[in-house]
Amino acid sequence: MTTKISASFALGALAPLAIALLTQQIHAQRSAAPTEPEYVLVDATNGHVLDARWSDSTRAVPVGSLIKPFTALAYSGAHMYTYPTFTCRGTSDGCWLPHGHGEIGIVDAIAGSCNSYFRQLSQQTSPAAFISTLQWLGMSPDVTDLTAATMVGLGEGLRLTPSAVIHGYLELVSRASQPGISPIMRGMQVSARSGTGRAVGSAVGHLESLSKTGTAPCIHSRNAGADGYALVIYPADRPRVALLVRAHGRTGAEAAVAAGQLLTRALEAR
Repeated sequence: MTTKISASFALGALAPLAIALLTQQIHAQRSAAPTEPEYVLVDATNGHVLDARWSDSTRAVPVGSLIKPFTALAYSGAHMYTYPTFTCRGTSDGCWLPHGHGEIGIVDAIAGSCNSYFRQLSQQTSPAAFISTLQWLGMSPDVTDLTAATMVGLGEGLRLTPSAVIHGYLELVSRASQPGISPIMRGMQVSARSGTGRAVGSAVGHLESLSKTGTAPCIHSRNAGADGYALVIYPADRPRVALLVRAHGRTGAEAAVAAGQLLTRALEAR
């Protein structure tokens, strides 16, 4: 009986301190992990930032599957600018889509962000060629662990700043007529229309856009599964704006929903 009373007294005495510490932790998590999507909107014609809401935009971050188009280009440069066809069996092949994409080529692999396709592609891609491709497009990646998985967009072994991502994609689009790039552009167009970025196409509708999504480890909290990314270039034929969105605790496809909404608002305001 005495033990129970003592324990109860001790708990009562410590409760205010425990509550205060817990409150501090909650506030810290809220301030570190933004609840609203973050974004950078850029004028595609000159690279000037039109609008931005992004905490620490100079910090390089893992960007998930946003890296896949650059892996594809690195592969094609060493294979006469051609792309293979692979079979995706879903979970057993490490793909995010449980039942798999089946037989798939580069356009649909970009549109559907097929992990299985890019796992197989990355195993035939030289890390040196991959880094060289990023640099050729004006990006300086922060690399700590460059593996085949890194080139699929898995893990945190490669990081890029938001401005580097946008610049790299705009460079890619500006070179669309060069060998190996047009299939990537078609994949991004299909992504916005019916792939993982289809929420963008649904939002802007009347003109085609280019989109790529990615899901990466969350940099805000280890308890949150991931951060979702969506990159949009609009319109596809004569780009006016480029938009990069990050949504905390979401997937890339969910980030595309936010990107579609933000882009619609931005276009209405211009």
